[in-house]
Amino acid sequence: MIEQQSVEKLTDRQKDCLRLVAQGFTSKEIGRLLDLSPSTVDNHVTAAVQHLGAANRGAAARALAQTELGQKLPRQPLQLARAEQGAILTTDAEDGNAHQSLMHLLALPPVGGKRNDLDGTSRTLRILQVAVLATVLVIAMTILVSGLFRTFG
Repeated sequence: MIEQQSVEKLTDRQKDCLRLVAQGFTSKEIGRLLDLSPSTVDNHVTAAVQHLGAANRGAAARALAQTELGQKLPRQPLQLARAEQGAILTTDAEDGNAHQSLMHLLALPPVGGKRNDLDGTSRTLRILQVAVLATVLVIAMTILVSGLFRTFG
């Protein structure tokens, strides 16, 4: 059992990180939300886990939530806990993230940090979409290079 006094000694940033851990975010996603590097997030979470004497980051996050809510929280079933580990951070073009906007415009799948929860047909269509785009880019580069050789050759 983690004491209230231990939780009160956590820094605000450590608490922020643990709250997001409790929501299932990865260190990379927490870093994006809090404008920190993933390694800084890991440092905050590790320090909080050690300070609380918790077994892992999930246990530390549950302890913080339990203390803040003032009630005992039930343990999560393993299946639910694993599902939360795959939780993703969705980013819209309105958020001002130019990289995500460009990826959305090109209809490319997101890179990293997300579980592939597409069914077989959707996954195949995405693979074909990327293959067609890659083929078009290779053809365009071939035409460009051959044009340069004709011009300067």
